[in-house]
Amino acid sequence: MPLAYQFRPGKGLASLEVTTLPSRALRPHEVRVAVRAVSLNYRDILIYRGEYPAPSDRAVIPCSDGAGTVVEAGSEAGRSLAVGDEVVGSFFPHWRDGAPSREGIAVSAGCNVDGWLAEEVVVDSRFLVRLPRGMAHATAACAPCAGVTAWVAMFESAQLKPGAWMLVQGTGGVAMWAARLAEARGIKTVVIGSDPTKAALMQPAGRTFVNYLDRPTWSEDVLQLTQGHGADLVLELGGKSTIRESLRALAFGGHVAVIGGLGGWTYDSMEYLQLITKMATAHGIYVGSARSLADLLAFVDEHHVEPHISARFSFRDAPAAFEALEAGRHVGKLVIELA
Repeated sequence: MPLAYQFRPGKGLASLEVTTLPSRALRPHEVRVAVRAVSLNYRDILIYRGEYPAPSDRAVIPCSDGAGTVVEAGSEAGRSLAVGDEVVGSFFPHWRDGAPSREGIAVSAGCNVDGWLAEEVVVDSRFLVRLPRGMAHATAACAPCAGVTAWVAMFESAQLKPGAWMLVQGTGGVAMWAARLAEARGIKTVVIGSDPTKAALMQPAGRTFVNYLDRPTWSEDVLQLTQGHGADLVLELGGKSTIRESLRALAFGGHVAVIGGLGGWTYDSMEYLQLITKMATAHGIYVGSARSLADLLAFVDEHHVEPHISARFSFRDAPAAFEALEAGRHVGKLVIELA
């Protein structure tokens, strides 16, 4: 029987353990996928800490992001996928396409349904995306959460064009994807962080770096670097600790993509007048649909974009991957490979 990792939401990393998965027959629209690569997200930490809205009454297989090979297809699944197809899972199993809905985002992989940290998974074929020919499993496995979040913020919500300015906070998965996509699309990027070496790994060319430890009023630097224009898009990842400077750095008519809250979720330092006088928009981004994932992968394939992977771990060493995620010294993504 295939192996899988499970943990209990709210019970900490110590609850992570290996278990065996009972085999069952496939329903008509399901496929069985041999997992080849899985990537981790900070969300996984929040789930096992009990800081994320996840059910705590049962163990869950973690990790929303995984890619692999179809090894068996149900009677109806064969219309769209075949044995041997390379696929990646979408973050929301019930959001295929179109505008978001309460029902579409009610269920997410690795949270209230099982994720991908297993030797094999059974998934509804309608919510899988076929990989472009030749794309590595690890590349695809880095995309469903962090990659789609950056994609939706940049191109579906803000609709950035070449030459626009974007402000990116930190060097995590979303920030890394945003920087790499911007480089491929001709979007100018200012990276706010504390380590210029990490920022350089995230986006080797075409970036401008501002150290927020040296420059706590870094919005002034952003305005100077953009010749007074400001950022057309701010990827707001810091939350309470960054929102004030983010709004001050924003361009007229700009967009703030509210994504994370690493510095706290209560925006008591938010200057709403900045939004009003700049006629700007603040919008929440909660990943995206399977269609957004497919569009992202097509762009990645066409423009030869590669996510920065700081470290790769074996399935056996999955606990060490979570420990590395908690330590926070990496840039971009951490990947667990099974083949």
